[in-house]
Amino acid sequence: MAGRDECDVCVIGTGAGGGVMIKELSEAGFSVVALERGPLLTPSDFTDDELGVVVRREIFGDQLETSRIDDQSPTQIGRINGSVYCVGGTITHWSAWSWRFRPEEFRIRSVEGPIAGASLADWPISYDDMEPFYEKAEWEFGVSGDAEANRFGPPRKRAYPNPPHPIKKSSQSFVNGAEKLGYHPFHGPTAINSRAYRGRPQCSYGGTCAFFGCPIHAKATSLSVCIPKALASGNLDLRPNAMVHQITIGADGRARSVRYLDEAGAGHEVFARQVVVSGGAFGSPHLLLNSTSPSFPDGLANSSGLVGKNLTLHLFPLLQYLVDEPTLGMTGINLTVAVDDLHDSDSKRGFIRGGVFGEATTSTPISHAMNAYGFPNLKQMWGRGFKDYLRTFPRQVAMIGFLEDLPVETNRVDLDPDVKDGHGLPVPRITHKQHANDLAMMSWYTDRMREIGEAAGAVDSWVPDAPFTNLTEKKAMPGAAGHFHGTCRMGDNPKSSVVDRWCRSHDVKNLWVVDGSFFPTSGGYNPTLTILANAYRVANHFIAEAKRLNL
Repeated sequence: MAGRDECDVCVIGTGAGGGVMIKELSEAGFSVVALERGPLLTPSDFTDDELGVVVRREIFGDQLETSRIDDQSPTQIGRINGSVYCVGGTITHWSAWSWRFRPEEFRIRSVEGPIAGASLADWPISYDDMEPFYEKAEWEFGVSGDAEANRFGPPRKRAYPNPPHPIKKSSQSFVNGAEKLGYHPFHGPTAINSRAYRGRPQCSYGGTCAFFGCPIHAKATSLSVCIPKALASGNLDLRPNAMVHQITIGADGRARSVRYLDEAGAGHEVFARQVVVSGGAFGSPHLLLNSTSPSFPDGLANSSGLVGKNLTLHLFPLLQYLVDEPTLGMTGINLTVAVDDLHDSDSKRGFIRGGVFGEATTSTPISHAMNAYGFPNLKQMWGRGFKDYLRTFPRQVAMIGFLEDLPVETNRVDLDPDVKDGHGLPVPRITHKQHANDLAMMSWYTDRMREIGEAAGAVDSWVPDAPFTNLTEKKAMPGAAGHFHGTCRMGDNPKSSVVDRWCRSHDVKNLWVVDGSFFPTSGGYNPTLTILANAYRVANHFIAEAKRLNL
């Protein structure tokens, strides 16, 4: 090893969960070493160059890590692209939709009962446990919205810190269609500044939020909110370009050190009294499974055998439609308005659970074109037909939904037995097959979105082709899938969960997993605000336990 260091806490990953832990613990006086696989970027590194960012980097960029998708998987997740790695993690590129889960979404097993083929479980915590930390996350990240607008939302004690953003013309089209059908559209909450807030400027409405970093930090991220405060504490040692490959265990059964490779491939080892893993629902189980030892031959903290299992990923029904006049949906933020009327579970539909959907117009023309594979008049992505299609870009309106898929134990992330990365380490292998409930839900919500487009006066509409395919039935399904969670499930029983209610390993008492992998079920909203709120909750407990000398 080229170097050895010691610290109070080593945090692996700097995204939503890791960023909050880094900030809270360093400000509380702990010495923190933060390891991030990607580089440290600045606002000057962020650009609205769609060709460079979305196409060359996100789609055709160098792959730092590949993953083999099991041939039974209908979701075709594909490669884990290296461009998502940077200080701040994937939240750097998020669209900033910021939802609280509903109270019933913390107790799905009790509400729905057992479902064949699914591994439903109640969360060991309640909405009331999370509510003060939802509030803290909203105020730390400057969420903009109208707290009274969603009549179907969860109870709350405080308004959002910022008012909602102005509505776009494309959003008004969605509102008109939704209201004609009796729905109640409202301003959705977003962690993008509608006015200057805590040293970060008001949004300039450039339109490139989703998939892009914000060049002025109007969008709240770990990089713009957490990392600067942690660095200012003087207690953070931030190490970008550090690829962690193993957590070692001491003779006392506690996590002893974290081993990583720097950009030049040199090995380093950080000795820490506490280790926080925040690599996401793919990265965290991959690291734990790779950290074998005589005490844990099947992977670190894996006495339950559940590390990597119960992978969930939200269903994304998609619909685009055209109107006769320009809507200029590419301007402004990605989300302005949403509909939550259909969120409640109703088995009469032929499935359980539900979700939220809203107007989310594609902000850039190449993405618009790439979503056109299902457009009936487009035969090829060049020539006159392609140009004519691109000219429709200012007239398009798009919708996306976020639906709660069911956890299935066999849906998992494990170590590929054959494929290795450039360092000779096994890559994560992703196995995922949608539950029949998911497929029925996807189809039903797509039909509801199509009805809104028709009510809004669409002259044409289509479902973009996306890599969401039901291989069992050998047919394409509309929409897509994303938001990964559930691979290090939280619970009170060590035999049926990986971490306890505080995201502390049942097996290794100084090991914590604080990211989206702790979710027992996925909920019907974007997960990031829940990841942030939970991290604030865990950090608060961590600091209190340290004061009691219970760590």
